[in-house]
Amino acid sequence: MTPIQEQLLETLSDGELHSGTTLGDSLGVSRAAIWKQIQALQSIGVEIYSENRHGYRLSAPVTFLDEQEIRSRLSVEATQCLPHIDMVWSCDSTNSELMRNLHDGASSGAVLLAEHQVAGRGRRGKEWVSPFGGSLYLSLLWKFSGGPMVLSGLGIVVGIAMATVLNRSWLSGVQLKWPNDLYFQNQKLGGILIDLEGESEGPTSAVIGIGLNVNVSQAAGGRIKQPWTSLSEQLDSVPSRNELAAALLNEVVEVLNRFESEGLESLTPEWDQLDMVRDHHVLLELEGKRVAGVARGIDQLGALLVESGGAVSRYFSGDVSLRIQQNKR
Repeated sequence: MTPIQEQLLETLSDGELHSGTTLGDSLGVSRAAIWKQIQALQSIGVEIYSENRHGYRLSAPVTFLDEQEIRSRLSVEATQCLPHIDMVWSCDSTNSELMRNLHDGASSGAVLLAEHQVAGRGRRGKEWVSPFGGSLYLSLLWKFSGGPMVLSGLGIVVGIAMATVLNRSWLSGVQLKWPNDLYFQNQKLGGILIDLEGESEGPTSAVIGIGLNVNVSQAAGGRIKQPWTSLSEQLDSVPSRNELAAALLNEVVEVLNRFESEGLESLTPEWDQLDMVRDHHVLLELEGKRVAGVARGIDQLGALLVESGGAVSRYFSGDVSLRIQQNKR
């Protein structure tokens, strides 16, 4: 985003109407220039509404992400482990940006948050709908001594941290769908994307992407290709994204340190409590074929265990698509 677009959004963040003349005067540009900047922001998905002869407003008020507020809420452990917390107005995706920073020498514990993503990514090449100022888009760089195979359960670990925070403080009943999605009442609430880079035997750098639906408008939600929900739909009082970011980072750091020292097996009881597919009939799609069976939890590496035809097989996330067969139990 350009500096004038950033200033424009700061002015509009109160959610109130501002006339083109007032905006132009405050920013030192013409009404025509304001109109062009509004169009440019709308073209990348920022929901700015124009009311004839009255002005412009955002679809909802926005409290912007703030590094100092997030840092003020961090635990001692998280503060020690997270040397850099950066904010950007907009990027293609926080995971992609942090991967580029990794190549430029970013250190373990680097955190990147964005107000908006123009090319947010989900698993298997899917889009992660990322409206401006509406939700949490956060990526964390963490460097491990082991290889990628040891980290096959990393999405599960981070999912446990996210669900634990939400269930403990704000929204009881959040569950996890293998390998890395958060659900509430069978509607998707959030997800995790893991990008790995390293040698087969280690060390490995992981960029951990967290997406959480905080306040998603119906217009933005119309682009989501599955049942979804947001905290604003479920809560009378929605915590700020700064409060959410700090709480999630505190828990994720604690769980990552535990995962490194004790392995996934130490966290399996937590997963079992949150697992929404265990003992359900499921359908897997992978490598051009389908597998139907009954989910039986995960193993020590995070592979899904599926019982089919009297045998139990293991499936790693990769390009596997998992669906619960709702009419069977």
